[in-house]
Amino acid sequence: MEQGRISDTILYWSEQAVSGLSEVAFINAMFGIETAMSFLVPSSSGLAVLSMPILAPLADFAGVGRDLVVTAYQSANGLVNLINPTFAVVIGGLAIGRVPYERWLLFIWPLLLILAVFIVASLSFAAVL
Repeated sequence: MEQGRISDTILYWSEQAVSGLSEVAFINAMFGIETAMSFLVPSSSGLAVLSMPILAPLADFAGVGRDLVVTAYQSANGLVNLINPTFAVVIGGLAIGRVPYERWLLFIWPLLLILAVFIVASLSFAAVL
């Protein structure tokens, strides 16, 4: 991406898209993007390599600290890893415990919602500071 200057193009168009967002809206959008990307890229390190070269400089344009973008990344990845069917630990643990995946989703759903609300509130509070 660097050699073909694809990163520069993505950063330019992304900067145009977030130029009007507040810090709170930006960090919550990053949390949403990282949550969606965590479903597509099951590897934590692979997701970091894919997203951080774009999202960290984008935080500079939005006036948000890079530490908050990393926190949004880690929070989203940890949240999705509780239910991601491509995450071997979840599926392996459910297989050992003989718990159907659908039953696990029904059980974990309220906790995911509570955690997501707490994460969004924490990120929003940190962005205001």
